[in-house]
Amino acid sequence: MKKYISIFFFLFINSVFLFAGSLEKGFEALKIYDYFHAKELFEKSFKNHPAGASFGLSTIFYRNDNPFSNIDSAYKYILISEKTFKSSDAKEKETLLKVSINLVAIDDLKEKIIQKAFEKAKTENTIETFNWFIKCFSHHTLKNDAIKLRNKLAFENAKKINTPQSYKDFIAIYPDADEIKDAQWLYEFTLFNAMTKQNNIETYDAFVKKFPKSPYRFQAEDSLFSFSTQNQTAEEYHRFIKKYPENHNAKKAWDKIYFLSTVDFTPKVISKFLSDFPDFPDKPKAKADLERAKMNLFPVQQDGKWGFIDSIGEAIIPFTYDWADNFSEGAAVVIRSEKAGYINKAGNIIIPLSYDEANSFHGSVAIAKKNSKFGLIHKTGKQILPFEFDDISENENPTEEKIIHALKEGVSKFYDTKGKLFAEGKFEKAGDFSCGRAYIVQKGQYGFINKRGEIIIPAIYEWVENFRNGTARIKLDNKFGLTDTSGKIILPCEYDRIDDFSEGLVRVAKEKKFGFADENGNIVIPIKYNYSSEISETNGFKNGLAKVEQNKKRGLIDKSGKLIIPCEFDDIRNFSEELCAVKQKNKWGFIDKNKKQKINFQFDYVWDFSEGFARVKVKGKIGFIDQKGVFITPPAYDDATDYKNGFTIIILGGKKGALDPSGKTLKFQEPSGTAMIPCEMDEIEFLGNGMLKLEKNGKSAYFNLSLKKQVWTETGF
Repeated sequence: MKKYISIFFFLFINSVFLFAGSLEKGFEALKIYDYFHAKELFEKSFKNHPAGASFGLSTIFYRNDNPFSNIDSAYKYILISEKTFKSSDAKEKETLLKVSINLVAIDDLKEKIIQKAFEKAKTENTIETFNWFIKCFSHHTLKNDAIKLRNKLAFENAKKINTPQSYKDFIAIYPDADEIKDAQWLYEFTLFNAMTKQNNIETYDAFVKKFPKSPYRFQAEDSLFSFSTQNQTAEEYHRFIKKYPENHNAKKAWDKIYFLSTVDFTPKVISKFLSDFPDFPDKPKAKADLERAKMNLFPVQQDGKWGFIDSIGEAIIPFTYDWADNFSEGAAVVIRSEKAGYINKAGNIIIPLSYDEANSFHGSVAIAKKNSKFGLIHKTGKQILPFEFDDISENENPTEEKIIHALKEGVSKFYDTKGKLFAEGKFEKAGDFSCGRAYIVQKGQYGFINKRGEIIIPAIYEWVENFRNGTARIKLDNKFGLTDTSGKIILPCEYDRIDDFSEGLVRVAKEKKFGFADENGNIVIPIKYNYSSEISETNGFKNGLAKVEQNKKRGLIDKSGKLIIPCEFDDIRNFSEELCAVKQKNKWGFIDKNKKQKINFQFDYVWDFSEGFARVKVKGKIGFIDQKGVFITPPAYDDATDYKNGFTIIILGGKKGALDPSGKTLKFQEPSGTAMIPCEMDEIEFLGNGMLKLEKNGKSAYFNLSLKKQVWTETGF
């Protein structure tokens, strides 16, 4: 029995030494790169020396210079080596130490394996290899780097595909990626483009409905707004609001409707707007503007800046402009920093201050200048004609269709107020259209063109004027005649003078005699009356009567040629307020229609009655009488205007003042009469609406006729 025990012990000891030798031999083989033999030896010693054998196998699999290279296997065996080493007893650790295996060596190889795995993932640069690394080495610090690289690669792949689905997938798979915000933005962007690529109302409408929370909703709504209001009319904007009430442009649409509907900014149009659009959401604004529109505003200067006051002198629009003009059609030109634009009575800038010069609006259009060229703008701010013309003018007759005459490089172009060109030509000079005709000059001679630019009346005349009521005066061989718009001669060019038509008749003069012709060229009152420069100062008929002279005496005739006041006075004026001024024996007085004297012949000169008073001159001075001949203002002034709007402007010593005949509640008194405003002004201008603008020493003040007081005064006036 003892013999068998001894044999067993001997075999066991030899076995242990055999395996210990296999491990050491394995590392010896590893040193000489005999990987096949080393692998075989490590596998044999694995059972008894797992930590050492695993370390050896891990080394083989880690290295690239053998057919067994495999990073997964290397990592697998280094983990076994680490685990079994920690559980090995002291004697095993002594054995392992002989082949230089300890925790430091194990950790070092483990780190190298991980680094190599990371480099492999970076080199292959695929989602799969990065995921492999992240999974296998989930506890290593390089995991985060691998995740970042993987996410970046995945994001680049999504961008290459560049579809909403590619970004949506990325967001779902990598919700914690650094690129998530960019991916979300690109998802929304590509989704919006894909949904609206047809670029029409239907696609934008569908997008808004399907993706109401999209950051591109506002852009889609803007496109809906643009497509729906291409003509920019109030009707279009209102339809848009009705169809898309939740669109963020609804307020903008209302603002556009309000602006377009009230661009004239008058009480009438604002009241009509409130009636036409009862659903307008900002009624307080419209009602406030209505009250403002009722005001009469006047431009005034204070401390070098311009603003606007009302008729009682209260500042309504602040003094912030370098210059300001009167309101016209609800808009006023203002200038700031050498740029002109327009404001309304609410003080809002309705057309930006972007022009070098700007004119007042007439018929909703205005001429403006920019970069030394002229253009035409509408009151809505829309450019009608580009800023490329050397000059622009417009016909001023309010009864005529407005036509714009624009000059560019010597070529006259004629446009309507919508900017449509209807005639053009190169002329030495061209006038404005009137009655469908405009005069032109060719080789120094005058003729007429129509609205197509065709010459209707040849350029054969020495002079012509614009047509009025279908006729125009013409001059040929130093004689005057009349033509109609077709070129038909109404009166031949044989008269020394032809005046303007008045009450359907025109005065014609020949050989120092005159008579009257009608609109057809018929001489209806014979050419038999004496013609003189004094006669020519009166423009034919007034109130059915005209001054005539025979045998150096003057009277009045009616349109039939009948003498209403016989030619028995030295001079005569027409009837005014039932009285007629006549001159007898070098003095003037007044008679009535029955030729009865009503005011004695006592004046050196008289003027017509106006508002119950007539100017008269006595010894070179002007005063005023009433219809009984009583002086209401003694003759003490150098000059005066007729009474109009309840006042007269008087001049004394080169200075101007104003008189009110009532004599009540007046601010100033003068010895020569009752004066509202003393004769110390350089200029007095009637602005309408009961206001006078006074100028003195380069400063201004405003006088309210109704209140009979100065309501506003510029500093230094």
